[in-house]
Parts: sequence; structure tokens; C-alpha cells
Amino acid sequence: MQEETSTKDLTARLALIESMLAEGRRQSESWGWTFLLWGVALYVAIVWGTWGQKLSVWGRSDLAWPVTMLAASLLTIAIGLKKGRRQPGTTVGRALVSLWICGGISMFLLFPALSISGRLDQHSFVAMIAGVLGIANGVSGMILRWKMQFACAVVWWVTSIAACFGSDAQLTAIFLAAIFICQIVFGVYTMILESRRRPAGVVHA
Repeated sequence: MQEETSTKDLTARLALIESMLAEGRRQSESWGWTFLLWGVALYVAIVWGTWGQKLSVWGRSDLAWPVTMLAASLLTIAIGLKKGRRQPGTTVGRALVSLWICGGISMFLLFPALSISGRLDQHSFVAMIAGVLGIANGVSGMILRWKMQFACAVVWWVTSIAACFGSDAQLTAIFLAAIFICQIVFGVYTMILESRRRPAGVVHA
């Protein structure tokens, strides 16, 4: 009798864990727009910073990254607060949001400090940003058991390693490709999942 109760208890706990993971996945899908937004923001910053001065558009190229990242941050906060009021929080969701916020804060503190000190070059910048994004996507993918997001982490880790080698042109190509795969494509993918799930209430595994 005790063994039967233990088995039922274990089954109930496993069902609860699966339910929490499914809810965490649903919440992650609802935040897919942030991947797309930041992918576009990174492209704008790169184009502005690299070619803005040469093409005489958008003014000073040294303002590209600060202005673009600040604008993307404010837009993310504004939309996130609006969406957050409509969605109940879960433990898994709060943990993942905290992970991404801390990763963002780390980059916002680290990169300006390195830039001001003169110790930040193009290769180290890409290596560090790709490494941080690899950690955030990797932890999220492992917690949610989401292969697609963990695959994004692998792409970022490969990008981080590749940034330590090769020419500037190769680095730019690799970084742009990683942004497209892990931000644009993954963002659109999660938004499609959410739009399919919303009418029928279906959970995507």
C-alpha cells in the first residue's frame, strides 16, 4: 500500500514538473518578440556603426551602439511591462526572466567599461557577447528542455570561439549569421508557435 502511494506521489510530482515546464515554454514563446527586436537592433547598430559615417547617414557612428541599445532596452521594458500585467508569473518564468535581465545588466556594465578603458576590440566584443548569449540560451534551453533554444546556444558558443580567430571580415560574417539564426529566425519561430497556440490553447512540445 505504501509503495502504491509512493508511486502515485512520484507520478503526481512528475506531472507537476512537466506542467511547470510546459507553462515555462508557453511564457518563453510569448517573449519571442524580444529575440526579433534585439536581432533588428543589433543589425541597426552594426550598419550604423560600420557604414553610417561613410554614407553620411544617421550622424556620428560612435553613437550607434549606445543609442541603439538604449532604445531597444527602453522599448523592451515598455512592451514587457504591458505584457507582464496580462500574464500570470510562474516560478520557471521568473527564473528565466531573471537570468536574461542579469545577463543584460552584465553586458551593459562590462562593455562600456572596457570601451572607455581602451581594452575592447571587435573580436573580444563579439566573443563576450556571444558567450553571454550562449549561457542565457543554454540555461533556458536546458531548463525548458527546448532543443531549438539549446541549438541557438550552440551557435552562440561556436561564434564566441570563432571570434578569437580569423579576419575582421570573417568575424562580421559569422556574427551577422549568428544574429540572423538565433535572434531573427528563432524570434519569428517562437512568435509563430505562440500564434498557433493562442486560438486553440495547444501546448507545443
